[in-house]
Parts: sequence; C-alpha cells; structure tokens
Amino acid sequence: MSDELFENDSNEGDKGDGVVMDVKEENEEEIAPIKVKKPRKPLSEERKAQLREQLKRGRETSLAKRTKGKQKKDLVKLKVEESKIEKVYKEKVLNDQNKEQELEEKLTKKIMARMKKEAEEERKNNELISLRAQVDELKKEKEKPKPKLETIKEEPIRPQTPAPIVPQYNKFSPSNHFMGGFY
Repeated sequence: MSDELFENDSNEGDKGDGVVMDVKEENEEEIAPIKVKKPRKPLSEERKAQLREQLKRGRETSLAKRTKGKQKKDLVKLKVEESKIEKVYKEKVLNDQNKEQELEEKLTKKIMARMKKEAEEERKNNELISLRAQVDELKKEKEKPKPKLETIKEEPIRPQTPAPIVPQYNKFSPSNHFMGGFY
C-alpha cells in the first residue's frame, strides 16, 4: 500500500513512465546480493572474564565522570546562588548603612540644636546671674549709711517775667513793607 502511495505521489503527470520504473526496481532487487552474517566464534572463559573486567572498569569510570560533572554543575549552581545572595546581602547592607547614616544625621542635627539651645539658656542664665550680682552690689551701696550733709536753705522761687516782645523786621512780609509798614 505504501508503494502505491509513493507511485501516485511521484507520478502525478506521467502514468506511462511509472510502469517502466516498476520494472527497473524489481530487476535491481534481484541483482542485489543478500548479506549473510557469519556466526561468532565461541568466547573462551579468559576472554569473557577480561571483557567483564573491562565492562566493570568502564562503568566505574563512567560513573566517576558523571559524578564529577554533576559536582561541577552543582558548584556552578552554588556559585551563582552565592553571587545572587551576596548581591542581595550587599544591597541590604548598603540600604541599612544609608538608613543608619540618615538617622545619625538627624540625631546630630537634633543634638546640635539642643546644644545651641542649652548654650543660649546658659548664656542667659549667666547674664541673669551677673545682673543679679550687680543689683545686689547696688543695693549694698544704697544700704550703706551716707554721711549727713548740711542742709541748704531754700530760697523762694521768683516768678519769671516774660521778656518783652520785640518785633523783628521781615523784608518779605507785606505788612513790613517799607512803604506801609511800621519800620
């Protein structure tokens, strides 16, 4: 059946050529010699033992190579995982360091502000203390008995008489004009 499909596919246009080809294919099959396998010689016990030993060594080396390859693959996977973990760890450490640095900066700003405030308060307190000391000194000076001075007799206050008003000449004043003024 497969031959018919093949013939139909290859000979779509030419039906006469297909018949000739069938004859040629049959002649070629008859001419081709059939290969016959030669029987094996029986193996001796020594040869069998030698082959078994070789097979055993071959299996051992193959297993060793596979395990080495697997170990190499596992090492590569471990290195890749370690590098990923190391990268994530470094990022985490950097983030933590940045956060710590920001906190330190905030704290130092707060501490500096507090120190300035305390210094200002201390300065004010020192000023108050010095002012109080000065006030105390002044009070002590007032408290000291002063020697009595002679009293001065008071003279009666005379009322002051206002000075006479003297008109002054103003040359720009219309009332003081030389033609019609007082002067």
